[in-house]
Amino acid sequence: PISNISTMVGGLYIQGDVRRDKGFMILYIGINLGAFLSGIAVAAVAAKWGWHAGFGLAGIGMLVGQIVFIWGQKYLVGVGDFVSTADKKANQEPDKPLTKIEKDRIVVLLISFVIVIMFWGAFEQAGGLMNLFTNSKTDLHIALFNYTVPAGMFQSVNSFYIMILGTFVAGLWAKRALKGKESSTLLKMGLGTIIMGIGFVFMSAASIEAGEAGKSSMTWLWLAYLFHTVGELCISPTALSFITKLAPVKYASLMMGVYFAATGLGNKVAGLLGEAALSGHEGVGEFEIFTGIGIFSVVFGLILLAFLKKLKVLTHGAEDGES
Repeated sequence: PISNISTMVGGLYIQGDVRRDKGFMILYIGINLGAFLSGIAVAAVAAKWGWHAGFGLAGIGMLVGQIVFIWGQKYLVGVGDFVSTADKKANQEPDKPLTKIEKDRIVVLLISFVIVIMFWGAFEQAGGLMNLFTNSKTDLHIALFNYTVPAGMFQSVNSFYIMILGTFVAGLWAKRALKGKESSTLLKMGLGTIIMGIGFVFMSAASIEAGEAGKSSMTWLWLAYLFHTVGELCISPTALSFITKLAPVKYASLMMGVYFAATGLGNKVAGLLGEAALSGHEGVGEFEIFTGIGIFSVVFGLILLAFLKKLKVLTHGAEDGES
């Protein structure tokens, strides 16, 4: 049986169903609904009663999620257990060598994991360097309401954008696919990386403003998170879908695990970059890190697009004929 939620979502759709990417987008929006609410609620509770209360509230949220999952299992009967006749035959021969097509597809998946590491290494500055910048160098006071926004609440901005833009972005790509236009996952990943990189331009501008005026406007953060979110929507949910399309059945859960390991490694890279900005080394600060990440991301995305056709050949039409 398929053993994790991401591969289960993939199991809801037959091969070639264009709704698969939309399904993963729905999953993604649901995840970020929780992230949005928790970012606001936990930050507010922690600001008033301390982080022990904030973490306690998170525990209550997880309990509620478990209750909902148990209640909803009746809608998932057989999902993850279904194995087609061809897949049964493949599973009966676990020691059978991978075919050339399967090997090529695994190569493409491994390349996509490198993209994932790079993307999250840049994107997760949101929970590190960007958050520290928000707390110390951003003017968080709203004069109209005489209210100072807790820096932690900005962790909900990304989730807010995902809920607002998720179905819209998924719909745009689905329409392109139905019209027969290029809409491969690799294209989405390349464009997503570029868009995310552009978002760091606004953080560079915020760094300049903070250096000159002592504090920067919250507007820069809203703009940066907007571009980062659109980039994320082009990469993360589609990457999950991509794995279910390319991975051999017997390795589907394993490859999904490798994907999440890649995201973890990306978080490690993010921490190292943030540490470099705060280390005090001459010539390396927030502006240099933000600008460097932005330039690297845009160039990396352009290189990926340049090799798009060659990489698509290695997928052997896994995404062809989606309708």
